[in-house]
Amino acid sequence: MSITGEFTGTAGLTIVLAEDDPGLCALYATVLGTDGHRVHQANDGARALELAAEVAPDLLILDLWMPILNGLEVLECLKRRGGVRFKVVMLSNHAEAEKRLEGFALGADDYWTKDLTLLDLRERVRELSRGLASALSTPPGDQP
Repeated sequence: MSITGEFTGTAGLTIVLAEDDPGLCALYATVLGTDGHRVHQANDGARALELAAEVAPDLLILDLWMPILNGLEVLECLKRRGGVRFKVVMLSNHAEAEKRLEGFALGADDYWTKDLTLLDLRERVRELSRGLASALSTPPGDQP
């Protein structure tokens, strides 16, 4: 990341951003899109499931509390459909230990609270991007 916080990677991620607050969803999508990521927005859990199947994301940022299906229900559906084949980050207003642990048990890779700054958001997605790039470049027999 440059001194201005600008993402300097060349290849962006395909991200499904599932957030029921339209303003926050648009803000996060704009910031991540500026960094070169392809962001597909969903305002409810059912649409998040549809997008996950349609676009084969690298990353699913999944609000815990959404209409139609909440984040945990989305993870349960993905698990029943053959598992989660991409990184999943749960997003919530609260650091609820029970829900966080339930999310991890269902396949979530991380849990972020919505009080993160936009620079934090960018850096966390950048770190996930680096981890994905590293995993893809390592031959299967060489992975731990």
